[in-house]
Amino acid sequence: MQMSLLDKGKLLVLLLGLWLPGWDASAGTLQQALQHGDIRCGVFPDDPGRSAIDNEGVWRGFYVDFCRATAAALFGDPKRVQYIEVDATTRFTSLQQRQADVVMYSSTWTLGREHRYQVAFPAIYLFDGQGLMVREQADIHELADLAGKTVCVTENTTTHRNLVNLLARERLDARILFSNGDSFFRGHCDAYSADRINLAINRAHRADNPARYRILPLTFTREPIGPMVRNDDAEWSRVIRAVVHALILADEKGITQAEVAALRGNSSDAEVRNLLGDSGNLGRQLGLPADWAYQAIRSVGNYSEIYRRHYGPDTAINVEPGLNQPWSRGGLLFAPLFQ
Repeated sequence: MQMSLLDKGKLLVLLLGLWLPGWDASAGTLQQALQHGDIRCGVFPDDPGRSAIDNEGVWRGFYVDFCRATAAALFGDPKRVQYIEVDATTRFTSLQQRQADVVMYSSTWTLGREHRYQVAFPAIYLFDGQGLMVREQADIHELADLAGKTVCVTENTTTHRNLVNLLARERLDARILFSNGDSFFRGHCDAYSADRINLAINRAHRADNPARYRILPLTFTREPIGPMVRNDDAEWSRVIRAVVHALILADEKGITQAEVAALRGNSSDAEVRNLLGDSGNLGRQLGLPADWAYQAIRSVGNYSEIYRRHYGPDTAINVEPGLNQPWSRGGLLFAPLFQ
């Protein structure tokens, strides 16, 4: 009888579990990470502000800090991360092929992606929206001005599909060119479409002179962006979700990286005590140490500290947080009750 590809894959996993010492084929992602002593975090290379290696050879960026926070929650050490470089296509296959445990990337949460790639989005760590960047001197000020123009967009992304839908809805005869921001800056297209934070990053770090370019004051999609994991491991999905929400809750409660150590053991707020591991059993329920959230906050700070560090007014990117603030300050970020 001929064996199907699925059956062959299952047999391979079984044989690996038999042949590789110390490797448990039946163990979940959390158990395997604890066994080999680090997490494998998929990030996009050379993306300053989001994920890139600095001049000292250290990975830094908004998404990198969520990798580091996860490692701190598991091991008490934010350095226990193995960074897996991914792109628009391999961000999905790296999970399917079990090369990455989690992908921290600008991936928009869609129901179609969950089904097509068999992934899950445990949480949202960034609310963004698609926009357009043009040259400062270009006579493009609104969507109607795109008629007869060329717009660059990255292929195999929701951004591409959104742009196609927009042009069709507005009945604009603009031509789409599959390319990235570099082609736009070289003059190959009249406009560049991407998520607004993506546009700001490209202008800050890839433009010959950022002052020559402007991002139009319009947003024509909603982009809920979050980490991705495989959809076959609910325990690991809960861990990633809990780490993201712990940093959001710390922000809401005003718990900073500098103050978290002094606050531990000294808070009268029951939810803060549960968050920091002073009471309750959230750590045990997640399969993590009691102080998992304390270690994450101590290592990278709360959500707003991470945002300001990489996107804030003291950076070249300089994007207002807008919706990316706790609900208590007018944003969309909120965490489930830590109880």
